[in-house]
Amino acid sequence: MLICPVKWLQKLGMMHTGTLSCPGTSNAFSLPAKRCGNKQHRELCRSLRRYMQSNRPAELIRFLLDCQALKFGDFTLKSGAKSPFFIDLGNIRTGRQLDILGDFMAAAIQAHFPDTTIIFGPAYKGIALAVAAATSYWRMSGRDLGVVFDRKEAKAHGEGGSYIGVQPTSSDRVLLIDDVLTSGLTKREGIDSLRRTFGVASADILVIVDRRSKAGAADDDLQFSSLLDIRALIECLAETGDARAELIQKWWETA
Repeated sequence: MLICPVKWLQKLGMMHTGTLSCPGTSNAFSLPAKRCGNKQHRELCRSLRRYMQSNRPAELIRFLLDCQALKFGDFTLKSGAKSPFFIDLGNIRTGRQLDILGDFMAAAIQAHFPDTTIIFGPAYKGIALAVAAATSYWRMSGRDLGVVFDRKEAKAHGEGGSYIGVQPTSSDRVLLIDDVLTSGLTKREGIDSLRRTFGVASADILVIVDRRSKAGAADDDLQFSSLLDIRALIECLAETGDARAELIQKWWETA
């Protein structure tokens, strides 16, 4: 059974029942973490704070911009198409950044995929994402999810094979986590490979950003969840009066 982070901290004696307070103080949870004198409690407070904010697209957008994982400009994609923005989660590359992103992913797992038993991270960017998500989820929920990732090329020596980590079984519920969704083809291939190799019967997909246009989304019947999609990006930019909202809206409707 999943443990709510608030109840989890209450169970550990780090929060008063029904009160979001910083351990060691009598102040409300909004108190800056640096005011708490206990380092372990302080880290738990930071994690809980991020957990509570992680369902807000604006927080994720701000984080991606700070990491330069989301950029605005005139970009040419691999397909040759033009785009007014670019997503590069390879720029999330420090322990602190991965820890923060892990909390966003863990919150999504808690909300949408509570039956997950194994996280699959497709090579290469998905590997770090899977590890970060599993680590944050363990800290938040107390559930220790398995992690598995694949190789681009099968290894013939040593342990061999195409997969590293926990080997799924037909009874596992596998969650594929990856950086972006453009066409969905690689995600389908990843799930199909797990089914052929391990007999996986239940598999879900979580991506950080669904960057498909309106037409692309309409043509794809792939079932998945995302932390952020283009409509949410447009709405957040529009709320702040950012002129780029109109530019991205036009791209989303016509691309």
